[in-house]
This record gives sequence, C-alpha cells and structure tokens, in this order.
Amino acid sequence: GLDVRADRLEALTATLAGIAAPLHAWYGVRVFTDTAADGAEIPADMETLLAVEERAGRTDPYRGVAALLHLCGVRG
Repeated sequence: GLDVRADRLEALTATLAGIAAPLHAWYGVRVFTDTAADGAEIPADMETLLAVEERAGRTDPYRGVAALLHLCGVRG
C-alpha cells in the first residue's frame, strides 16, 4: 500500500490560523472522479467533466465529500 495521511478541514484551518494565515477559501478536489481507475481513458466530454468538478469543488455540500482539499490561507 501507499503511505498516506488524512487531514481534516478543521485541523488544517487551525494550522493556518496558527501561522497567521487564516483560511480565506477552501475547495474540494476529486468530488466526482475519485473512483476513476488508474489509467482510465480520457472521456470525450472532458471539458464538461472539468467544469462540473470545478463547480462542485466550491459548492456545499459537494466539496465536503471530496477526496482531497485545497485550502487558501491569506496573511495580512
């Protein structure tokens, strides 16, 4: 298996606050595509898939079930 770790939004938010870069925005990543097989063929409607992923990644409740998170902390 792979060495992995799982961080929660609350813990990462606290870490950002602790370095004086409070959470500004967060996004879910791989909302709909996390179950895609490694080496899966790229779908013909890839642009649509990317658009749907991007929108879901910034919209509740979908971003909350994403496989990965992208957090943006801002200082000042």
